[in-house]
Amino acid sequence: MVDVVRVDTVVVGGGISGLVAARRLKSAGADVLLIEKSARVGGVVVTDHDDGFLVEGGPDSFVAGKGVVLELARELGLTDEVIPVSPDAGGSYVWWEGRLHPLPGGFLLMVPSRLGPLLGSSLLSWRGKSRVLADLVLPRLPPGGDENLESFVTRRLGREVLDRIAEPLVAGIHAAEPATMSVRASFPRFLEMEHKHRSLILAARAAARAARGSGLSHFASLRNGMGRLIAALSDGLEPKEIRTGVAVTSIAESGDGGYRVISSDGDEIGARAVVLAVPSRVISSLLSGLEPEAARLIGGIEQVATAAVTLAYRTGDLPPLSGTGFVVPAAAGRRIIGVSYLSRKWEGRVADPSHTLLRVFVGGPRDQDLVRAGEDRVRAVAIEELETLVGIDARPVRSWAHIWEDGLHKYTVGHLDRVARAESMLAARPGLAVAGAALYGIGLNECISSGQRAADSALTSALGVPTVSRSAPGAGD
Repeated sequence: MVDVVRVDTVVVGGGISGLVAARRLKSAGADVLLIEKSARVGGVVVTDHDDGFLVEGGPDSFVAGKGVVLELARELGLTDEVIPVSPDAGGSYVWWEGRLHPLPGGFLLMVPSRLGPLLGSSLLSWRGKSRVLADLVLPRLPPGGDENLESFVTRRLGREVLDRIAEPLVAGIHAAEPATMSVRASFPRFLEMEHKHRSLILAARAAARAARGSGLSHFASLRNGMGRLIAALSDGLEPKEIRTGVAVTSIAESGDGGYRVISSDGDEIGARAVVLAVPSRVISSLLSGLEPEAARLIGGIEQVATAAVTLAYRTGDLPPLSGTGFVVPAAAGRRIIGVSYLSRKWEGRVADPSHTLLRVFVGGPRDQDLVRAGEDRVRAVAIEELETLVGIDARPVRSWAHIWEDGLHKYTVGHLDRVARAESMLAARPGLAVAGAALYGIGLNECISSGQRAADSALTSALGVPTVSRSAPGAGD
């Protein structure tokens, strides 16, 4: 006979969403068990300190203006570790037609807030610049609908902005194709800008004015790496509350209003509530016996493999590097998405300034076969492309490859409606909640918010614990 372990809540998945959910549940007085399939918690957030180099395996920064990560850092006592982009790092570049072009200053991702840098840019033709200016007089579309990113950007700003700015910038963030990518799920801010101001340019100018004096750059990081968030969250849980190296194989109703959670080591856990903070395919598999239609909807959220190669070079072996890095449009026909000059962008990434740390993003939606070819091939392509695109003919002194099979989720048109339908079905099952990057945003801010909402749902619906109400979920940047 199998002994049944009983807890208030099981959290399945030890990425940042699951860790945040577990912390919130414990803080409210619930006893928690977090189960993670891999040997470590943190998911794609991983920081390695290796022989004087700080290497990020996943995200190396977060959007500071959204405030969610900053608030969590404050709660965890990490406020003093938050750092902005190095002030002398400079801007970003785009590799186009054989050379690097500065991304025009004052751009809010793909939208200019100042016309001078736009008109002086070498990246766009005069025809392309004129088409951007048409945004100032174009009408807005009625609110409430969804649209793919390709349609949205070409409608407002023209094809050149799509091909040379929007596509390479979002490819590095979302690993998705603009023709299928939902604007409402990925970049709701731009729809809001259009509806409120009619013109994206006017909206970007207003946003730039509001941001002046805030003291925050758009992106921020942590002095000792993003893994500090994971370590601090883990430290808030007792060893008995975290189980790693164990998968959850099934979830069923228990007959007493709760759930039976079966793990790969044969244990059965009885829980009043379950939070699923795992990728879409795993959520789908675990829900299939409870809510088949919700499982089908969430299982249809496509996942894509991603890879990043971090390379350490002797600084004297490199040609002069300007800015924080560059992106590469798909239309350029190259095999990398972009390059981040890590040790120029963030302080403390190299212990010895005689070395420079670069991070190359490989594959993405353009080249899944390359990502799945293995670490050696991914490294070789990264080094070859740097030689061709930037003229780096030296060999790196160290290299690290991080490959994430099914590392990102794609938000196609209609994504938020499908997620809302799935969650409405799960609402009929008290204590069963879902969280993570599959749902309302892939960024750290969104993943943290997702974990908090799932914990609140479990607390109120199954455990009867009142929580502070939170705003409706948003998505994207």
